[in-house]
Amino acid sequence: MKELTQHENSNALIFSIDGEETLSKCIVLYHFHRIIELAKIEEREARDLVPYSLRHFMITQRIMSGLNFKQIADMCGTNVMQIEGTYYDLNDEIRLTNALADYKRNDDGTIEPI
Repeated sequence: MKELTQHENSNALIFSIDGEETLSKCIVLYHFHRIIELAKIEEREARDLVPYSLRHFMITQRIMSGLNFKQIADMCGTNVMQIEGTYYDLNDEIRLTNALADYKRNDDGTIEPI
């Protein structure tokens, strides 16, 4: 990102026009919502997407890819308890997916071994 902004100062702020002053929350939200609109994301108003939604999505994807909570907490600069408290429900989904890995679900809802 620093390469894209081409600021001369290596300590410059990334989300800034001049590298010195931060962008206001209003400006960030305007551009974020514009990107969501251009991406044609469905039900964007009902889903109440905000920039933090990107972090939530990334953490969810990392959990679903098999990283453990400690790895994710270290990656995100938080603690395991915070990750567990927010994303504990994904463990059940992962367990179900793993348990059914050698099975296929039929159109009528039944499962059978592959």
